[in-house]
Amino acid sequence: MNRSQARRLKAGSLIFLITSLLTVQLHSFGVFDRLEWISYDHRQSYFRSDKAAHDDIAIILIDESSLQALAPVAGRFPWPRSIYSDLLEFLSYGEPRAILFDILFTESQNADNQNQDDDLSFAMSTASLGNVFHASQIMSVADDEIGDKTLNRPLPEDFIEQFDLKLTIGTNDLATNSYTLPYPTLYQGAAGIASVDMSPEQDGVYRNVYPFRFYQGIALPGLGFAPFSWQTTLNKTDTNITIGNSTIPLLDDGRYPVNMAGKFNTYSFAGLLASLNQIRSGDVENLIVNPEEFADKIVFIGASAVGLEDIKATPVLYQTPGVMIHASVASNILENDFLAPPPPGLKYSSILVLALISTLSVLAFKNFLLQVSLPIAITSAYALICYVLFNNNQIITLVAPVFSSTIAAAAALSFLAMTEGKDKQRVRKMLSQYVSPAILTEMVDKTDELAKADIGSVETLTILFSDVRGFTSISENLNATEVVELLNIHLGAMSDVIFKYRGTLDKFIGDAIMAFWGAPIKSEHHANEAVESALAMVRELRNVNKQLKEKGYKSIKVGIGLHTGDVVLGNIGSSKKLDYTIIGDNVNLASRMEGLTKNYHCEVLITEDTVKALTTEIPCLKVDVVRVKGKKHPTSVYIPFDTSIMSEKEVDLTWDYHRISDQAFQKYLNREWMDAIALFEQLPEIPAIIDMIMRCEHYKTSPPPKDWDGVHTMTTK
Repeated sequence: MNRSQARRLKAGSLIFLITSLLTVQLHSFGVFDRLEWISYDHRQSYFRSDKAAHDDIAIILIDESSLQALAPVAGRFPWPRSIYSDLLEFLSYGEPRAILFDILFTESQNADNQNQDDDLSFAMSTASLGNVFHASQIMSVADDEIGDKTLNRPLPEDFIEQFDLKLTIGTNDLATNSYTLPYPTLYQGAAGIASVDMSPEQDGVYRNVYPFRFYQGIALPGLGFAPFSWQTTLNKTDTNITIGNSTIPLLDDGRYPVNMAGKFNTYSFAGLLASLNQIRSGDVENLIVNPEEFADKIVFIGASAVGLEDIKATPVLYQTPGVMIHASVASNILENDFLAPPPPGLKYSSILVLALISTLSVLAFKNFLLQVSLPIAITSAYALICYVLFNNNQIITLVAPVFSSTIAAAAALSFLAMTEGKDKQRVRKMLSQYVSPAILTEMVDKTDELAKADIGSVETLTILFSDVRGFTSISENLNATEVVELLNIHLGAMSDVIFKYRGTLDKFIGDAIMAFWGAPIKSEHHANEAVESALAMVRELRNVNKQLKEKGYKSIKVGIGLHTGDVVLGNIGSSKKLDYTIIGDNVNLASRMEGLTKNYHCEVLITEDTVKALTTEIPCLKVDVVRVKGKKHPTSVYIPFDTSIMSEKEVDLTWDYHRISDQAFQKYLNREWMDAIALFEQLPEIPAIIDMIMRCEHYKTSPPPKDWDGVHTMTTK
């Protein structure tokens, strides 16, 4: 593990811990509640808006049209209770399974004798059907909201005996201290009494209901649970309710998360009374609503008119009649369609996992696009999972884990920007004098690899040396200013070529240039890039000489030598002055190649190691096998052809030269002098080839000794 990796590991661990602890704390304080509700509502709306309630659920609404239609008969709302008696009469013809009122008929009445007769008639209708459930409220109110005499009153004994479900009170139920019941004769004939009070979240949206309310040890069901509460085995714990064969999950606070339906089978209250009048008049053929539509249905009765103040905001619809919330609960039970709260600990483990993955995804990769896109992809994938699971009735906390992922990624990116940004600036400053701006950006993204330069590494590179021929004699006729101007023109142009071919400019040595390919940016094609650069330097020399001529200077010639081999690469020097450079025997051999260009009267000379390293072949002319001064091992040397300035026919000819020169040297090494001469004579008449012909002619008359290996040993540099 290098220094940069160790620093990333340490920083990543710290970022993960701080982000996780911060997110858990904020989540426990409820900071994310509103955002979580928004995401929860969107999931509900997306998947449930078009979801129809169970076919056995029907809702009768006191809507605006009902208020207008009944105003001449019943006056303003609240209506006389005889109206509800008529409704029950109509429903009795259809024989519904249960009838549930989401309307309070309280015991506090200031009624005249006629209204008392209506109360009695309504109570008798309730009792005669035997399946009517009425509404109550079990509340928790502050002492200053109502008089002390109304707080903590005991429930009537007959009420307790008739309706108490005898459930164990859960520790998470709210303390209640007040109630509102139907008037006694009404509840005495009811099949059950249900609590209809609901509490919205702090944003005013109703998402959850109490399945049961407790008052002084007495348990009453919520309206949606009431049709099932007295007909089967019932049990409640802190985490779920068991009703018959259905296990209904609860939230941590004991409430039930309503899986809202978006569509219901609804009827207008006035339409049913109009249908009853048709029945009473004998017009049963053209009924507006046939009571048989309610056969074996669970019928809820509530208000949708805005003026009756029972409009609630729900995740599915901003203005929902409150009775639809209770009806959705009953539909959930009929369909066994329950939203399951998050498993214990899942939300906290999700926070930790997403923070960890996002931190690692940023710090483990070096590509900026991956560093940014992976956390986004991870967060998006988690959100998608939350939606998919919600569609399968599993509630998963979304906002807190997404927050932890986002903050962790942002913190990790900030760390990289502050720390590795400095590293990249250091690398940029160090290498800007060696490489072209075109590849400098690529290099600063690889600071880990470049960090090895501080301690050195062995790399296989292609090295180039270039020198101006006869520069000493040229400079003798120039003053210092002119020498500098001439060198600047030449060295500037050659540097541009080296940079163009992705080379690293090592140093200027007077009029000489040293460069290499394959580092700091690794390249499989470093030999090709170096040879192509050398040939391009020769071509560029024409433009250099043109500029020199315009300024009154003599034209210049260059010799360029290249060799490929292993070298030691690193920052070499002292703490006060470092050079990013290479050292080793192969560097010296490259320098010898530049010197040999004088011997072979050529501009570019390369070794056989460079030829072997070419990934794309370049036609070359083999001109000798030499042993340079100071070296034991011989090497073949080649002059490369610049095919970029040749016609197609000329290029084909260079490949013929390439092949013939190899054959000629094989004959030469085999001491087949006449055959070698014949082949050499097919090659271009350049000094190096002419020299080989003369050498063969000499060996014809004066054969070399038996231990001759064909290698030409150089005695000078």
